[in-house]
Amino acid sequence: MRNFLLLSVLIGAIILCGACGSSEQTKSSAGGAEALPTATVRTPAQSAQPVDAPSTSIAHGAPPPATNAPSLGGQSGTDTSALDAKVEQAEAKAKAPKATEADKQAAAAAYLERANVFYNAGNPSLYKFALRDFRRTLRYDPDNEEARAKRDQIVDIYTNSLHRPVPELGNEP
Repeated sequence: MRNFLLLSVLIGAIILCGACGSSEQTKSSAGGAEALPTATVRTPAQSAQPVDAPSTSIAHGAPPPATNAPSLGGQSGTDTSALDAKVEQAEAKAKAPKATEADKQAAAAAYLERANVFYNAGNPSLYKFALRDFRRTLRYDPDNEEARAKRDQIVDIYTNSLHRPVPELGNEP
């Protein structure tokens, strides 16, 4: 019981800290002619309310759900499809044979943006995806202090609060 209470308080504090940031992020396409879908993060107060949110895209590395499987959208309130496309495009440029430092920084920024959506979503089951994206941010930008601090915080939550193995997502070559 004591461990459950401690875990609940820790998760509540993390959610509260995450809720202090912006609750909505929008991105426009490179041409500026057409706006991409909004990546919305619900605050803890909004998470308690039922919302018909769009389903979460799983193109970021998780296996796709079966056609009759529930999506993460109703649980997390996040739609990462626009960010998934941004990450894929930025990573393709960063992995190209003639990639510039600017291409690598753009990939790091795209991963960091999506990681923060997962991190701030108020759903601890999404931490593994945030952890993966923080790790990939650090591949392209090893000096990124925000990614390093949040990665370390998630690892600490898994090891010291949840007493669970730390997911390996993002450590693959």
